[in-house]
Amino acid sequence: MTGPMTRREALRVTGVGIGALLVATNAVLSACGRETTRATGGILSADQQDLAEEMADTLLPTTPGSPGAKAAGVGPFMNVLLTDCYPEEQQKLLHDGIRKFGEGAGRDFAKKARPDREALLRDMSAKAKAAAPGSHWFTSFREVALRAYFTSEIGMTKALRYSLVPGKWVGCTPLQAGQPAWG
Repeated sequence: MTGPMTRREALRVTGVGIGALLVATNAVLSACGRETTRATGGILSADQQDLAEEMADTLLPTTPGSPGAKAAGVGPFMNVLLTDCYPEEQQKLLHDGIRKFGEGAGRDFAKKARPDREALLRDMSAKAKAAAPGSHWFTSFREVALRAYFTSEIGMTKALRYSLVPGKWVGCTPLQAGQPAWG
């Protein structure tokens, strides 16, 4: 284009620039909306987070070889992981499941004896296996608990065999009896 810009061209260029600015602003503000949820602690309340940590500690207890889920402090990370990394449908399913469990069979879960807690979780696991895939909250809960534990420092360095800088790759390495898996 040569010569001076017409009024119509100036309006078109300005309109495109303002439109791009609005789209960028909307994207930034949408991304900031999730930070508000995180700042308030995530989708699980403090009581639900504590219950989730107790349940995770029942699934992954302290053993002579490694500390348990509670020692790894998985509760807050489970809340953040669930809030930031799972789709809204799974968040709602898990939130409602933990809430109902805490109000029903899981009431005073932390005060129950370990065998009673294990029996409750075995029952939940059986119900989850009998349900349609992805329709029971306990399946997602177990996944979040395992991910939170095995990505924690304790899970990675104490429960798994940890090597900061691995040597050469050997595709088939036999494990000794009782040896933890590589992390």
